[in-house]
Amino acid sequence: MLYAVAEIAVFMIGATIIGFLLGRITKRSAPRSINGNHKAELASAESAVRELESERASLKGQLMDAKERIRQLATETTTSEKSEDFEEQKRSLEKALEDAKAQADRLRATIAERDGRIAAMAAGDAPPDAAPASPADYSSSAGTLADMRIVFGDNDED
Repeated sequence: MLYAVAEIAVFMIGATIIGFLLGRITKRSAPRSINGNHKAELASAESAVRELESERASLKGQLMDAKERIRQLATETTTSEKSEDFEEQKRSLEKALEDAKAQADRLRATIAERDGRIAAMAAGDAPPDAAPASPADYSSSAGTLADMRIVFGDNDED
């Protein structure tokens, strides 16, 4: 039994010595003292690092500004959207203008026809019984209906 214990002890001591030697061989060397030439290189490297860090901070600020501008531009309506809205509004206003012009022409014709009847009555002639010149959409009958300019729709003709 003593032989087994001695054999284990010898192998453990051998492994310890081998591990110690491998550690010494692969151990990193301690930092050497820096001479004047290396100090200048180190100082220039440190200043370059500081310069790069300040440039990095500046670029981060520019990136944040650009992101904010992009967010603001995304919320604004584009020129094409504005022009589409403008064109749609322009078309609706042009249609309303055409409708108003047509209504004004119909009303002028009705007024001219009435003026003709009034002039004929004032001259003592019988008023002409011609069909009204106004379209079927407007009432041109005498009295309050004509004065109120009641408009009859296509569905109200029944």
